[in-house]
Amino acid sequence: MEMDMRVYKNTADISLRTLIRECRNNKITSYDLFQMFRNTNRENISTIFKYKTFNDDFTDTLSCYSDGTNIVEFIRPSYNEFLTKLLDSLNIKYDSNIIDDEELTQKMLDRIEVLKRVSTIYELESNFPKLYKDLVNGRKYLRYINEMKKQNRITESEYNKRKDYFYSCGLKRSLGEFIKTQSEMYKRYVTRRYSFKERLRDKSYNKFIKKYFDTNKLAMLVVHEYLSKCEKSNDEELIKEYIRLVEMYLESDYDKNDYIVLDNGKKIDLNNIYQRLENIKNRLNNKTCVVDWVLIPETKTNERVKKVGTPRETLMNYERIEKLRKIGESKTSFYELSGYLLKVVGLQKNKGYVAYIYPNGKVILDREYDSNAPSTAIDNRFFVIDAKDFFKFSGKDKKELLKNEKVKHYNHSKKWRSRARKIIEQETSEEAREEAQKLKIKIKSM
Repeated sequence: MEMDMRVYKNTADISLRTLIRECRNNKITSYDLFQMFRNTNRENISTIFKYKTFNDDFTDTLSCYSDGTNIVEFIRPSYNEFLTKLLDSLNIKYDSNIIDDEELTQKMLDRIEVLKRVSTIYELESNFPKLYKDLVNGRKYLRYINEMKKQNRITESEYNKRKDYFYSCGLKRSLGEFIKTQSEMYKRYVTRRYSFKERLRDKSYNKFIKKYFDTNKLAMLVVHEYLSKCEKSNDEELIKEYIRLVEMYLESDYDKNDYIVLDNGKKIDLNNIYQRLENIKNRLNNKTCVVDWVLIPETKTNERVKKVGTPRETLMNYERIEKLRKIGESKTSFYELSGYLLKVVGLQKNKGYVAYIYPNGKVILDREYDSNAPSTAIDNRFFVIDAKDFFKFSGKDKKELLKNEKVKHYNHSKKWRSRARKIIEQETSEEAREEAQKLKIKIKSM
């Protein structure tokens, strides 16, 4: 049997709660499924840290691994989550760039020495707020299970099992006993964490994933995390790798017609993925920026015309669509090769315009060709404004712009390119050229 020599990378981290809520295939309840993940991870933890029972689960976040040829290969417990919570408990500021080395080990052990010297509740709350919260919540929980026992809602053996854990951690005893037991427990966490990391490398939740989850929705959730990493990162090579994975997903056979809802209520669907990917590519390009308003939004009149015209557009014959495609692609090519300083994309790009800022201080706003709406190749005026007026006019609708003397507008006639080229090459004042540079800098800093 040949050894698997592929290298798997931790490509994304996903919320366990979102995974269960959004991707579960209903063969099992959410509660039972969560218990499966929790109990499996407790086994991992107790094996390394030698606790008979263990209530610190570290299962809020799961890690996805890929070898670069699949969207996701393994779903595993997250060591990064464990380390983050460990540092939080010891009140050490977490940094995503932190190096998990001997220097960090010493830093954590030094904090444990500080913990050992705590003698008052006030000191505990001030220096170790997370442990203080654990103490308070632990004592509340003990009162809760005592009440459950009185009401016969919990068996004697289960009651003793839960109580023994909390007593063993010092959560019900004196502050001195709490400090002693917590210091011992966290020292064990620190010194044995690499063994825990090794164990997690050999364990995965794949059997749960294959049996109880919709892998199409899981893939969408993971791709969302890829995009989130791109949006937060300035590492060009990393961004390019995630773009590659997202594009691999878009070209794959996964069913992409559904959607997921994140813990914060945000909806993720195919349109959201396409838009974010385009924004990321634009940012990487560095000659394209995205602003948070619609450039030249449609007027109500135009929206009605569009609705009336839609059926006719869908009935275009193949030759007409192909002709418009060639015109539209030619229009796109013209602008992309026109030597603009900066391309500005607004919200709802396919319902509004894009702007091209030129070195001479002129700004051309035109509809970008959309293959899903062939008429965007020709059926729109393009507008010309001065760079100094960009913020004043770019958010106005067509009706307002057509009435304004400072705004020039032209139809897409046969000679539209030569007219646009004259505007782009027009000699202007030094002041106008300076305004173009100022506008570029201002938009890029937004």
